[in-house]
Amino acid sequence: MSIQLNKNRIGNISSSQVYRLMGSKKPRETYLTELSYERRLGRSLSNETTSKPTSWGHLLEGIVFNQLGFEYSLVSDETIKHPDYDYWCGSPDGYTNDSVIDIKCPFTLKSFVELVDIKDIDTFKYERPEYYWQLVSNSILLDKQFAELIVYCPYEDDLGLIKHHAQNVDAQDLYKYYWLGSATNEEIPYLIPGEEFKDLNIFKFEVPKEDKDLLTETIKQIKL
Repeated sequence: MSIQLNKNRIGNISSSQVYRLMGSKKPRETYLTELSYERRLGRSLSNETTSKPTSWGHLLEGIVFNQLGFEYSLVSDETIKHPDYDYWCGSPDGYTNDSVIDIKCPFTLKSFVELVDIKDIDTFKYERPEYYWQLVSNSILLDKQFAELIVYCPYEDDLGLIKHHAQNVDAQDLYKYYWLGSATNEEIPYLIPGEEFKDLNIFKFEVPKEDKDLLTETIKQIKL
């Protein structure tokens, strides 16, 4: 379903945007105003466009999932609502028995290294609050104790397989990946095998109870 018409998300607080409630007053007020506009419009304020970074991430999500173990379940097409606050929702990429997961496939090597270099919660919360609070929110929605930030960049040897995969998606999605067929390897992020970085990286952490409580209390006080 188009994000503009997804009734579970329109005008509701979403995990991907919840970080805007956890900072200063101005971003919080702006976000709540935007949600009120969506409720009045009956659709999302966002125009659904397919940029190269977005289509790259969507394409690789399935490839990453195939590299994970059988304990992982992929649910990125589902929108989950909080059982008590139906204006709070999220679309986690997946989960395990004890963790919620978020898969990131950056379109620049700089972003890839920055994410892989995150090794502790404090750094994560400070440098990427949008990703941190997204995982906190989804851990609450799925009632999980842990969260996993999964960061992926393919090796150069895998680019041919990725391009082949892009040509074999469902017909209605082919337009999203047409650019990949003509792209040279140097226009796509890739890793050199044998160097410092590996393609699949997982940062797993226990979600602090105090942050779960803080986010829940913050959202509980909001009246939409």
